Amino acid sequence: MKTACLLASALWLVATPPVSAQDGCAVVEVQNLRPRQGHLMLAAYGSAEQFRKTPLTQLRLPAADGTMRVQLCGLAGRAEVALVLFQDLDSDGRLATSLLGLPTEPWGSSGTAGSLGPSWERGRVRLDGSVIVVRLSA
Repeated sequence: MKTACLLASALWLVATPPVSAQDGCAVVEVQNLRPRQGHLMLAAYGSAEQFRKTPLTQLRLPAADGTMRVQLCGLAGRAEVALVLFQDLDSDGRLATSLLGLPTEPWGSSGTAGSLGPSWERGRVRLDGSVIVVRLSA
């Protein structure tokens, strides 16, 4: 039953028409997902001080095939945000890492991801009604 509810929520998010940034929502296109493995985890941050500490909003959705579009709401009153995403292949709620601390699950961020991982400065994007495209690592 829980899986059916999550799937219905995911389908609603994908099927719902885009809304404007004025509504406090943004459309995020996530590319390079491993087909139907685990969950897509997404967090949105509203400032450098909150980055990687206190998200404005977050989602956990079953991963789809290759590319999926989701509506991310809870962004009202924001001119820009930074997104951090990963595909939780083992569905444990955490980004798996190697002994060296490098991610072993696909991850990505809005803006331009740096070689040392996401940051507020590199990841922030304007909420101007455009689709925010994030490509997950291989």
